[in-house]
Amino acid sequence: MSNTSKMPRVNHSPVGEGAGGSWFGGSTETLGRATSETELVVRTGSSVGSFSSAFTMDADLRHPWSSGFPNNPPDDILTINIGGFQYQTRASTLARIPKSLLADPKRRDAFYDAGTKSYFFDRNRLAFDSILEYYRTGKIVQPTTVPIHVFVREMLFFDLGDEMIHKFLRAEELHDEPEILPTNKVQLLVYDLFNCPDSSIFARAIAIFDICMVLTAIIALCVISLQAFQDVVPVGDFGNETVQHRKFEYKVNAFSNPFFVVDVICNSWFIFDIVVRFAASPEKRLFFCNFMAIVDVLSITPFLEDVIVTATTNGRSSGPSINFLLAFRILRLFRVFKVLKMDDYSDGLKVLTQTLRSAKKELGIMVLFLVVGAIFFSTTMYYAERETTNTDYTSIPASFWWAVITWTTIGYGDIYPKTPGGKVVGCICAITGVLALGMIIPPVVRRFEHYFYRTYIGRTN
Repeated sequence: MSNTSKMPRVNHSPVGEGAGGSWFGGSTETLGRATSETELVVRTGSSVGSFSSAFTMDADLRHPWSSGFPNNPPDDILTINIGGFQYQTRASTLARIPKSLLADPKRRDAFYDAGTKSYFFDRNRLAFDSILEYYRTGKIVQPTTVPIHVFVREMLFFDLGDEMIHKFLRAEELHDEPEILPTNKVQLLVYDLFNCPDSSIFARAIAIFDICMVLTAIIALCVISLQAFQDVVPVGDFGNETVQHRKFEYKVNAFSNPFFVVDVICNSWFIFDIVVRFAASPEKRLFFCNFMAIVDVLSITPFLEDVIVTATTNGRSSGPSINFLLAFRILRLFRVFKVLKMDDYSDGLKVLTQTLRSAKKELGIMVLFLVVGAIFFSTTMYYAERETTNTDYTSIPASFWWAVITWTTIGYGDIYPKTPGGKVVGCICAITGVLALGMIIPPVVRRFEHYFYRTYIGRTN
């Protein structure tokens, strides 16, 4: 069911004392003497609900002050050593972000190496290139060779500010707004029971029961399509022609049919669940704008249609009004959406749906490339092969199938060119498809990495 989990947070909280550590939850790193807090809000979910842990950095800024540290003039040239690679910049450049680690002399001097007369940071050098450029120009750009979770980690370490990180994630369409919770105590209790399985043992029991209902509905949907569980009913006799038949999924829509009983039980729970979640929702006007809420409605629509048809027909199978209702049986196709309900309880499916949702622009461009390529190459192939005897390319629309499977490099082999010109067109189509997919896939993979690390690594720490 549609579940909005509690938000884990990314904290850069320089309090406490210690040195060096890992870059995720519970790590402690000595940054100097000061106290500051930067909080980056991100959202994710778990397989059975919410949790409140993700990327967390606790850094110690309290360091014994020593007169041996340099007192840099405002425009002095500073040497910064990042993993053995030296950078030089002016102190006035770093002062453009006054609350950052490098702009604060006291915090910065905790990393001063008197032997090399430089500030040494054992950090990611490629990410620091962009961070230093941000000091110079005020613009932050993620390096293509640095995963986004690593880049965010480095921005947190150098304390560039939560506002900048929020803007960066919004620009990458990877930032979720804070969750709105009900203010009424009873409403909040019901909301947690049906949306946050980790909030209590009762909420976890409801989540487990919901998973069982979803799995039962999916299994019934698959089993009922078997030939043994379908009726074959003659439609009519057409003289010398073969008698046609129509197949029905249910032998009888009555409680003597076990599949009908399963359908009633599962969909009754789904209807009850969506009504309760709607009643407990703090934003009722936006409730059905959520994709998973739409999935919930679509998944119960076929059941409601079946009940209406069964109650209306009373065993009859003809008549204008009955035929109109029977036409809505096409809505049974929406039963497949029950599979998407598992998104609330599977981290893997959640990562996949979040990736596809955030990569809609890239996927839209890919579809555009596919449509343009299919039209162009199917037209070219039609004219290249139309003079061939028994050609499979009988028309431009008939060539669309070949263009799509060739452009996507699938190539089933059921349709293939026979002339030299057609083979050349086929080669160009395949090469173009590889190049187009190669340009679109990396941004999608980058978004997948972001959600994957935010969900799995953030949870384990």
